[in-house]
Amino acid sequence: MPKDKPVPSDTTIVSLPPDTTIHALLRLLSDPNEQVARTIQDQLARLGSNVLPFLEKAGNDDAALQPRVAFIKEEIRFGQLQDEFQQFVSKSARQGDWEYGALLIGKLAYPDLSIPHYIECLDQLAEEFRTKWHSPESPSGKAARLLSNFLFKDKGYSGNREEYYEPDNSYLNRVIDTRQGIPISLSALYVFVGTRLGLPLVGVGMPGHFLVKIEDETPAQFVDCFNGGTFLREKDCEQFITASGLDYDPRFLEKTSTPTMLARMLRNLLSIYEQEPDEQMARRVRSFLELLENEQPDP
Repeated sequence: MPKDKPVPSDTTIVSLPPDTTIHALLRLLSDPNEQVARTIQDQLARLGSNVLPFLEKAGNDDAALQPRVAFIKEEIRFGQLQDEFQQFVSKSARQGDWEYGALLIGKLAYPDLSIPHYIECLDQLAEEFRTKWHSPESPSGKAARLLSNFLFKDKGYSGNREEYYEPDNSYLNRVIDTRQGIPISLSALYVFVGTRLGLPLVGVGMPGHFLVKIEDETPAQFVDCFNGGTFLREKDCEQFITASGLDYDPRFLEKTSTPTMLARMLRNLLSIYEQEPDEQMARRVRSFLELLENEQPDP
């Protein structure tokens, strides 16, 4: 079982030990004692990306080592991703950062994910909608309704009711690919496309169900992206909240901050991986959540 302590990335390594020491560690990696092998895996992973050429050669020379070498390489890449996420959260303050943060979260499960590719996918959705339907003079409410029809009818995005707890429903890249998701990930898609069109959209982390709010509409309008982009009024949201056994508070319908939205996405994933259980993924999600909460605690 891998340790819970995050593996530092290569940016924390000042210098590598001598080649002879690395080769000695690689020889110990083949030890039949699993505990010894795990200890060596941890030590090699802490050496960072500079040790990768040694690992490649060891894996090529001894096929039996390949699973252990693959694990070490994966841990090194995760350490680099931790650094990238840490740099992101230290700068994240705007709602627009939600998109990049959500795609970084996707790299937890899909380390080869190309962020520029998925940004381009969102650009293309916005451009297709703009070409077919959108007029800059359209009121926000009307344009938002047209966008709902476009995404949830024409393009076929929908809530995944049959496999609600499938992890892919929480990864933005997979939501774009499969056209299925849960409330927060579908809301993210809607906001990211809508903001490209100049619509004043924000995420709203209502208890038990995530929504999108159109900011300049009076009375307030909300979009339920999990249920086909249905439009709701405040009274509809109040009924949902009270039916869940909670006392209604208007603050439940206020704009949610970027760190809070990302933390909610991570908590959804953590719950899934703890239930499966998948301790390695749970550990990684937990480390992201800790970075986020330590850097920008919820208000």
